[in-house]
Amino acid sequence: MSMTKTYMLAALLTLTACGNTFDDLNPSSEDLRPAVTANSIGSQPSQIAADFSAPATNGTTFKLSDYLTGGAFASDAVVLYFTMWCPICISHTDHILYNIIPQFQTRGTTVYVLVDYVSGSIASTTVSEAVNGYAGSVFTTIADENQSLLNQFHGAMGKTIVIDKHGVIQMNEDFRTGDKLINTLNTILP
Repeated sequence: MSMTKTYMLAALLTLTACGNTFDDLNPSSEDLRPAVTANSIGSQPSQIAADFSAPATNGTTFKLSDYLTGGAFASDAVVLYFTMWCPICISHTDHILYNIIPQFQTRGTTVYVLVDYVSGSIASTTVSEAVNGYAGSVFTTIADENQSLLNQFHGAMGKTIVIDKHGVIQMNEDFRTGDKLINTLNTILP
């Protein structure tokens, strides 16, 4: 038997051993996440985000509760975008910066936060922010040095979280076209 036929046979056996793979090949828009209890602490929509703090590249510590009702910098919404500074993340960040943020500049106060979960230190995050062109932008960039935010929000590259002024998570999903982010902000901003 030739080497190519051997590889093809091995691949076929592997696929048949996996059982029914049709569900994996036909994605749907159905939300398969387990149901959550509203106003419980967690990471899913309708849950309350646990407070956190992380070092920011502007020399401060970003603390979520500072941006919620009653906080020192109370705002209407906090948007977290998990980035690893790859081309896909940069295109999403640019889309947020140039297409989404301008739509909401006159509607309430929104804090846009880039969560760097790969650089490992505030020094490396600062370099990554500058190299990618976001130093001095409207984004607050924070270093998730021990990936605690990644774990808290079940983050991943491109994960976008919207938290309202009461700390309730309104959105937690992968960034696609930005439409879900726009719809969510339209719902919660004055």
